[in-house]
Amino acid sequence: MKTIETRPAKEAGDVVLREVWRAKDTLSASYGHDLDKLFAETQKHEKASGHPLANLPVKRRS
Repeated sequence: MKTIETRPAKEAGDVVLREVWRAKDTLSASYGHDLDKLFAETQKHEKASGHPLANLPVKRRS
């Protein structure tokens, strides 16, 4: 089981970063901080929608 590392919001001096961390912590907690569960749910949503949620090009080294 992979877990998602969390950071206390007090480490962030930036309001935007605190909000991003809060959202990440909320999402992580909803899946029991289990990255495998989060990834599996993301794959289900991707298949149901018929559209890829991320389409990143493969970078090849020369």
